[in-house]
Amino acid sequence: YPVWEMMLTPYPSLRDAGVQEYHRYLLIGLAPEGRVRVWLENIKKPNTRLTEDKDILVETVSGEKLAMCKKITNHSFSGGYNDYILNFIKDKKYPYGNW
Repeated sequence: YPVWEMMLTPYPSLRDAGVQEYHRYLLIGLAPEGRVRVWLENIKKPNTRLTEDKDILVETVSGEKLAMCKKITNHSFSGGYNDYILNFIKDKKYPYGNW
C-alpha cells in the first residue's frame, strides 16, 4: 500500500468498536548520518513503522552534486566543526554526531 492509501483507509477504533479511525499523522524520526524512520501514528496501540525492513538514507551532498543552493557556501567541514560551530550546537535539543 502507498502511504496515502493507508492514511485514507479506516480501521476499527480500539476505544469504540462502532467507530472507524484514520491514521492522521506521520511521525518522522531524523537521526545523524542521514538516517530517517517513518511511522503512522496509531491511537492507543503501537505506531506502525513504514520503514520496518530498512532505514531511509538521506544523502548529504555538496559542490557540483547539489541540485539546489549551489554556490551558497564554499566552506568544507571535512576536517570537522570549528569552535564557533561546536559552541553553537552544544546546548541544542536535537542530537548531533552518531547514533
